Amino acid sequence: MKILAVETSGKTFSAALNEDAVTIASCYYEYEHIHSEMIIPAIKRLLKDTNNSIESIDKFAVSAGPGSFTGIRVGMTAIKTFAQILNKPATAIDSLTILENSVIEIKGIKIAAAIDALRNEIYAKRKNEIIIKDVDLFIKDLKKYKNKVLIVGNAAEIYREKFIKSLGKYSVSLPHTMNMPKAEILAFLARNMSNPSYADIKPIYIRRSWAEETNKKYNYKT
Repeated sequence: MKILAVETSGKTFSAALNEDAVTIASCYYEYEHIHSEMIIPAIKRLLKDTNNSIESIDKFAVSAGPGSFTGIRVGMTAIKTFAQILNKPATAIDSLTILENSVIEIKGIKIAAAIDALRNEIYAKRKNEIIIKDVDLFIKDLKKYKNKVLIVGNAAEIYREKFIKSLGKYSVSLPHTMNMPKAEILAFLARNMSNPSYADIKPIYIRRSWAEETNKKYNYKT
């Protein structure tokens, strides 16, 4: 099975082609928000370099977020369009799950995925639910794992000093690139995911965009 995946939920962009559980090609860019400019050229390059065509893809995968509203929309639109035109299955996986699976499990170590949600808040998991959580409360809930917790995600860098002070240096010991969700992990996970119609996959928008929250013409309850 050939799976084409794109990850556009944050400042980084990545795409990957997985064939029979092996990543045969991938690319990764970290240059602010260039998703709309990169996504089609990157996919074309991956296919050309591996002597494949878009018609040869058996399944498409995309990161559902949470993260950048614009980035998520770009990825979703591209993948859903390919799946619709080619009548192929598509699946969406949340960016926290992608991050969790980027790290090999270590006995006795708690793995906690955390993505910055701005305003001293993060996106985190509570069982199988994705929530927005105050950073200080996130730290409080993890204090029992001090020196035995590993935070994966950009929150580990943004709130580095806070985490070190309360959870120990090990909690933020991953290198920078491992704190970014990757398309190659997404593609690998997508192998065993259900195969919904392109119309059924949806983005994860937990918070309204900053423009919506600050524009007075919107009258949402908070």
